[in-house]
This record gives sequence, C-alpha cells and structure tokens, in this order.
Amino acid sequence: MVVLCAVLGAVAGAVVVIPALREIPEHWEPPPPAGAAIVIVNAVLWALAANKFARGWVLLPYLVLFSVLLAVSVVDLRLFRIPDRFVFPALAITIVLVVIASFVVLPSAGDAFRALRFALAGLLAYSGILFAANLIHPAGMGMGDVKLALLMGFSLGWLADSYASAIYLVLIALIIGCLLGIVFGLVWRAVQRAGKHFPFGPALAVSCIYVVLTFDRYLI
Repeated sequence: MVVLCAVLGAVAGAVVVIPALREIPEHWEPPPPAGAAIVIVNAVLWALAANKFARGWVLLPYLVLFSVLLAVSVVDLRLFRIPDRFVFPALAITIVLVVIASFVVLPSAGDAFRALRFALAGLLAYSGILFAANLIHPAGMGMGDVKLALLMGFSLGWLADSYASAIYLVLIALIIGCLLGIVFGLVWRAVQRAGKHFPFGPALAVSCIYVVLTFDRYLI
C-alpha cells in the first residue's frame, strides 16, 4: 500500500497538483526543478499517509489534505497568499470523505456522530484561535491562514477520541507551527533580505502533517 500510494502520489502531483498550481490563483509555469520537487514531495506525503492509515476510507481524506497543504504552501511561498480556490473545495471534499469514512469504519452511528463532533470541535478551535490572532494583529496573521485552519482543524479533530483531545491536537499543531514559523521567518529574512513579512502557511502545513502522522502519542 505504501509503495502504491507513493506511485499514485507522484502521478497525482504531476497531473493534479502541478496543473492546479499553473492556474490558481494566477498563471504560473513551474521551473523544471520546482515541478520535480512538487511531484517527489507529493509522492512522499502520500506514502507517509499510507504508512500511518491502513484503512482506505480513513486514508483518503488525508491524501487530499496533504496534497492541498503542499499546494497552498507553494502558493504562499510565491505570493504570500493562501487561495480560497484550494482551501474551500478541499474542505468540502474532506468533509464528505470524513462523513462517509465515519459511518463505514466506526462500529455504530453514535460513534460516527461522535467522531464528527470532535472534527467540528477541532475546526472551531483552530480557526477560532487564528481568527482571534488576526483580530489582535492583522499584519501578523492573514485571513488565508484562518481559512486554512478550518481544513486543518477539521482533519486533526477527526483523529481525536474526545473534545479535549481534539483541542489538544490543534494546540500541539499550532505550537509546533509557531516555532517552525519563527525559525522559517528568520531564515526567510536572512536569505531574502526583505521586510518583516514572511509566508506563515508552510509552517502551519508542516506542523499539521506532523501531528496527523504522530497524533496517537498526543491523545489524552
């Protein structure tokens, strides 16, 4: 399954992710090294997801999540933007896949509804925290990050086994993301020699992927 998903991830990177990046949010032709890197990273992410989640219905939402996080990171690095045209379709697809998976995989409808409530708790917690940060310091936290938190929070919360765990997973992802953001921001400013702004989306994406792949050690 891991090898198969790695191959499919490379194909998806070439025929889905790169064509989407060519048109969203504006036309862009990736240089060959960037295109190769996108294909390779997407293949690795799909392989890591397959290694973590054995059941196909559980795996599918995280394949979507990982590819979208890769795509929005590329856009954010280029344009300091996280396009709604990536985030909201991905959120809709993820919600549909998670609902289906919850009723297929879990033993009862009650368990399925419980898991969906945890996912909703994660969505509200992550987006709520970042929205508050945006209100307090708009220059430091863009609304694109807040919208992306809807997708990340929902995906993290679904992995939880309680409301407390859902919020805890979100907090762990946010703390790691902030730490990565500080390091990335320092490197970005040193290399780019630009102003005080830097893309925060990639740090949030990496931290979300990490917590998804290691979530069981954080369940409380």
